[in-house]
Amino acid sequence: MPAGRVVCTAEAIAESRRVAAIPLWTVPSGQNAAAARKAGDRELARRVGALRRPTLSAWASNLLVRGQPDAVAGLLRLGESLRAAHLELDPEQLRELSSQQHRLIGALARQARQLAADAGHPVSEEVQREIEVTLHAVLADPQAAQEWASGRLVKPLTPPVGFTAAAVSGAPQRAAPAPPSALSGNRGRSKHR
Repeated sequence: MPAGRVVCTAEAIAESRRVAAIPLWTVPSGQNAAAARKAGDRELARRVGALRRPTLSAWASNLLVRGQPDAVAGLLRLGESLRAAHLELDPEQLRELSSQQHRLIGALARQARQLAADAGHPVSEEVQREIEVTLHAVLADPQAAQEWASGRLVKPLTPPVGFTAAAVSGAPQRAAPAPPSALSGNRGRSKHR
């Protein structure tokens, strides 16, 4: 391998920024991009320069995903069950799952906070609330769940308002009503004669 060649990839740098201890991901991506440019890899330099540093809550969420795979699977299953119960309008199941939701989200947010502290960077209650909001988004939206489960967040997720299109895709579809102009088409012409 030629001397001075950059061995890492943009993905490896991005990965280290998403899950490394705080001091590593605060290194400006410009330093890595400059090293890639110096080595003659302009494409790598461009990709590295475009990387975003994760927020503290996204970083702690990524630690949780990578450090607690069983908990991740449990939250994903709970999200599927909650979305199904909403579609079926099953009040007993909704009550039970809602209770599980509150317990699990609280426990996982506390675990993420502890993982961050163990990594040398304690987080505030505000950051813990951002993690909880992210976990609520995971339960409500299958796409958010996939994004979170990848362990590659750069910002906290926000739960959708109401149901997402993916969540209601199994619901029966009705034809949309005709627009008012199509219904009153003949009346409009008779006025202009």
